[in-house]
Amino acid sequence: MSEGDKKKRAPRRSARDTKPKEVRNDLTSMFQFMQQNPFGFGGIPGSAQVSQTDTMFQELRWYLISNMRQLLSEAYAEIGLVQVIVDTPVNDAFRGGIEIHSKQIDEEELQYLMAYMDRERDIHALAQAFKWNRLYGGAGLIIMTGNDDRTQPLSIDQVVKGQKLGFRAADLWELFYSKQNIQDMASVMDGDGKGDGAPEFYDYYGNQLHQSRVMKLTGLEAPSFIRPRLRGWGLSVIETLIRSFNQYMKSIDLAFEVLDEFKVDVYKIKNFASALMTANGEAALTNRLTIANQQKNYQNAITMDAEDDYVQKQLTFSGLADIMREIRIQIASEMRMPLAKIFGFGSTGFSSGEDDIENYNAMVESEIRQKAKYDLTNMIEFRCAQLFGVVPTDLKIHFKPLRVLSAEAEENVKTQKFTRALNALQAFAITQDEFRDIVNRGNLLDVQLEKGVEIVRPGESDDDDNKPKTGENE
Repeated sequence: MSEGDKKKRAPRRSARDTKPKEVRNDLTSMFQFMQQNPFGFGGIPGSAQVSQTDTMFQELRWYLISNMRQLLSEAYAEIGLVQVIVDTPVNDAFRGGIEIHSKQIDEEELQYLMAYMDRERDIHALAQAFKWNRLYGGAGLIIMTGNDDRTQPLSIDQVVKGQKLGFRAADLWELFYSKQNIQDMASVMDGDGKGDGAPEFYDYYGNQLHQSRVMKLTGLEAPSFIRPRLRGWGLSVIETLIRSFNQYMKSIDLAFEVLDEFKVDVYKIKNFASALMTANGEAALTNRLTIANQQKNYQNAITMDAEDDYVQKQLTFSGLADIMREIRIQIASEMRMPLAKIFGFGSTGFSSGEDDIENYNAMVESEIRQKAKYDLTNMIEFRCAQLFGVVPTDLKIHFKPLRVLSAEAEENVKTQKFTRALNALQAFAITQDEFRDIVNRGNLLDVQLEKGVEIVRPGESDDDDNKPKTGENE
């Protein structure tokens, strides 16, 4: 069949057949699907309902930074904010040292005890252990007693006068357990058949240490669902800071990006695309823009073609400062620390910052000082056994006040304390030795009152035999 016959027999198309078909698409089915799936599909976000638990599921990490030793170590070493949050409350808690009181040890021995502990850096070792405890969620203070067997139990009764004694801080990663999940299993069985939740031995760089030789510190207590993953330790204080910390770091990076792109020069060159397609177009355009930039930078003028254009765009910082301020407030609220402690500047507005400092002091008292009293008492008892051969049973520890007074206010406090002590001495409510201890311990005078020197009360004289002497029955 010829081509002409094929064309004759081909069916003829009507105008109706050549008309394009009308296709109707609606988004009803897709919106119905997204209502059933709030988080969308195929990369299309949906509307997350605030009353749905799915929203919280998406916001959680489902893993713990407390188990990431390298990440926490590098963050502490490289990021100043992490170091400030970890160290500042501990430094403030132990600031100024401590005061030790005991009626079983005289004042001179107490002074020698505190001076010896300062020289051996005992308080520093305990403070360092508390820092590792906050950073990693667990730490320990190792009691070192010379060359005795470290695998044997240690009690304070075994410490004799003159024996070598020292304390060393270690984080939880330096104290490995021989068993996992010990918090929920009876790894060490007592005589009553109950497990105390502690391992029998720690592995300190290949050396076995009996658990009685380590004063264990644990971080924030975790719920029972999470606790087995922490291997008997606690949570790091950085655990709740991840979200706000990432926001802070992102805002800092954004500020640097804005600074780098603060000023952008835009050259509108006629036939720019066509010029690039020529052989030497790219080199010519590069040379032309280089000359223009040199003229703009040094001569404050640009020579261009009449049909070219030059525009300079500048970015603004409006709103960025407010965002960073809100992020800082969020970090401070999560750590219960004032802005002045973390970032170095105080509150603005009508607040004087006193409320922030009071809340911070309350946090230091409850989270650090109260937890440190038992370990401090245990440490002092070991030192007393080493230095004096006895262990006082009435030890009392007092921290220095967290609030820092001005020089004038501090002198007024000393004056009032001295007046009360002097009135008690004149009323025969305290002895001369007790008055001397109060004055010397509180540094109420510029000199130290020596022991054995009689203090004459008003109305007394040296040759008056009618007045009772110290130590005599009145």
